[in-house]
Amino acid sequence: MTEMQHKLFTDAGSGEGGALAALGKLDPDIARILDSHGPPPDRSLPANFDTLARAIVGQQVSRAAASSIWQRMEDAGFIDAAFCSTATPELLMSAGLSRRKAEYLSGIADEIVSGRLDIAALAQMPGESVQKRLVEIRGIGAWTADNFRLFALADMDAWPVKDVALQEAMRILKSLNTRPDADMMEALGEGWRPYRGAGALMLWHLYAIEVRNASVADI
Repeated sequence: MTEMQHKLFTDAGSGEGGALAALGKLDPDIARILDSHGPPPDRSLPANFDTLARAIVGQQVSRAAASSIWQRMEDAGFIDAAFCSTATPELLMSAGLSRRKAEYLSGIADEIVSGRLDIAALAQMPGESVQKRLVEIRGIGAWTADNFRLFALADMDAWPVKDVALQEAMRILKSLNTRPDADMMEALGEGWRPYRGAGALMLWHLYAIEVRNASVADI
């Protein structure tokens, strides 16, 4: 069982049992879709440079484009932090990265290799402290930091309010007339604390089934 599964189903650390069950008690709409759609899949990712690098590669491009670039990086051996910390932007750009993203990856790799960013220590820090530390690094914004907290650190209160899929799923969940913006997502998520990350996982699950028309088996 991964740390994410443990927190979702067994113990989120709040004394209320698993985060999904606790969230369902806070919000009947979550309880309803949990019953109708089942729990979200395990989307755990390792807490390492690769996960941060994938997030950078995926910024503002389609999933297909990000996958293609990442494959080229893997084929060229560009996914090692030590390598990326000394590689020139031009070399990293040969895999399809923009100059800005190449610079981001080099900078993040240097933070890790130099020891200024201790990824192992992040898991022991409060979520807000992790967020603050990550967004200090060029190329890592709130969305990337939130996703790293949720998927790599199993932070059950990470809440990526700017994610468009989450916004659309929240519109569906709450039968809203329009898609909520980031400010409204913040307000809607207040009642879900400290389980907003579990809520995000359920919303992505809802989006996959009802918007992408994926079956539960395909997710």
